[in-house]
Amino acid sequence: MQIYKTRSDIGAKETCFYVYLTLPNHPYPSWFSLWAKPQQVGTKGRWENWYKKDPSGNSVVPTPFSSYQSLPMTNQGQCALTVGSEIYVIGGPYDKPSSFVRILDCRSNTWRDGPNMTMARENASAIFRDKKIYVIGRCEDFASWIEVFDMDTQSWTALPGPGADEDELLNHLRARYHYCIFDVFEGKLWVEVGGKKEYAYDLKDGTWKLVREKSRFSFPSLSDWCEIDNILYGCTGLGDLMWSPKTEGREWSKIKGLENLREHRTKGLESGWHFKIVGFGRQKLLVMWKFSGINQKKKK
Repeated sequence: MQIYKTRSDIGAKETCFYVYLTLPNHPYPSWFSLWAKPQQVGTKGRWENWYKKDPSGNSVVPTPFSSYQSLPMTNQGQCALTVGSEIYVIGGPYDKPSSFVRILDCRSNTWRDGPNMTMARENASAIFRDKKIYVIGRCEDFASWIEVFDMDTQSWTALPGPGADEDELLNHLRARYHYCIFDVFEGKLWVEVGGKKEYAYDLKDGTWKLVREKSRFSFPSLSDWCEIDNILYGCTGLGDLMWSPKTEGREWSKIKGLENLREHRTKGLESGWHFKIVGFGRQKLLVMWKFSGINQKKKK
């Protein structure tokens, strides 16, 4: 692995994205890698009609693994988090809680088991900051609603969730409202609940604070989000791409000029679902979504 360290030290990095897809007429879900302008791409064989370079030089190619038995069966709702050149698959999907952690080394395309969490979780939300992974939610024990994984010690530590005096937040969580960690800064976790309310959790004293009652926009909870240069970008369940400054009590605004992308009659964001959004190099966004293929009605 010395070659990867050397390339990283001299700034000769490759940009590659991994995607887990279920395809028609293919018996198993599969992992694929999206390479930014690769020099060589193997597109021969049974995949040649599916995966080729687009006009920009980017390519989507199947990712080789030693066997299907080595693959964790990731499903919709299962948490996946990028940490450097590795991908952590954390917990279980909807209705299948698990404490397991699987780690994909993207340099060698090999899987290994990571240390188990202290609680079994489903559809968890996670973020990586300052050599730590923060995971929240989707477990029965609110006393261990938050966990922190220290990359140096390779150990999990449980943190308490909302207490008895946070009745409103507890009710939201018991009702299984959607929630996710937006950020970790100023010693606090920033958590969005139900698409409208935003809370800050103080990591030192374990207290919760409501920092935003509701947005001036009426939109459902963000399906996914990412951060580029201290700006947060997200995609709503209705296919709206949003941005917000990284500040307390932030307000979200729509990204302008994307009407054609959103309103395409068969493949637009408006007709899509299961959105993913990631930073693509510097100051670029990569947005992926499933589309229904159903024509949208013309607006009057």
